[in-house]
Amino acid sequence: MPRVAWCLLSWFFGLSVLSAPAQEKHLQESGTAVILERSAFAHGYRHGYEQGYHQGNIDANMARPPKTKMAQFKGLPLGFDSSFGSKKSFELGFAAGLQAGYGDGYAGHVFRVVSQLRNAASALDRGPALDDSYFDKGMAAGYRDGFDRAASDPSGPRALDFRTVPCSKFASPNQPDNSAGPGYCEGYRRGFILGHGDGLALLPEGRLLEASK
Repeated sequence: MPRVAWCLLSWFFGLSVLSAPAQEKHLQESGTAVILERSAFAHGYRHGYEQGYHQGNIDANMARPPKTKMAQFKGLPLGFDSSFGSKKSFELGFAAGLQAGYGDGYAGHVFRVVSQLRNAASALDRGPALDDSYFDKGMAAGYRDGFDRAASDPSGPRALDFRTVPCSKFASPNQPDNSAGPGYCEGYRRGFILGHGDGLALLPEGRLLEASK
C-alpha cells in the first residue's frame, strides 16, 4: 500500500473510529503478548484483524459485495487504551490488520493472526527494551516495506526468518548518524515478515481495501 494511503488511513481512524473500553484479553495470549506489549502498532493490528475478519465473514455469508473503502467501516470499536502506547501507531496497525483480516474473512481463509504474530514475536524478550518507541516505529515501517515487497518478490511465496531481513535504520534530526539503536531494527525485521506474509496472503484478490486511498 502506498505510504500516502497510510497517512489517510491514520486520519480516517482518528476522526471516525469509536474507542471502546479496554477489556484486554490479547495481553494474556500465549506467544503474542510480548510483541503486543512492546508495539502499539502490533497491538492495533491484532484488534483490527479480528474486527476485519468478522466483518469479512459476515459480508461473504450474506452474499454482499466486498467492501472496498475504509469509510465503509465507520463505527467499528477501536479498543484503544492509553496504556497501549501511541494512539497514532495503534490506529495505523488497526488499519493494516483490518485490511488483512477482512481479506481473509471474505475469502474464507483461516484466521491466521495468532500464528502470524507468534512468528513475528519469535525469540523476542519480554520486559523493558532499550527504547520501545523505536521498536514500534520499526514495526510500522517494516510492515509497510514487507507488504509492498511481497508484490514483487522474485522468490515467490515463502516464509521469512526475521533474522535474514536487512534493516535501514531510522533517521531523525536528533540522530544525524542515522542510528536508532537495536530497538528499531528489531521491530523493523519483525514488522517486515508480518507485512510480507499479509502481502502474499492477500494477493491478488484479497487487497480489497486499496481503493480507499
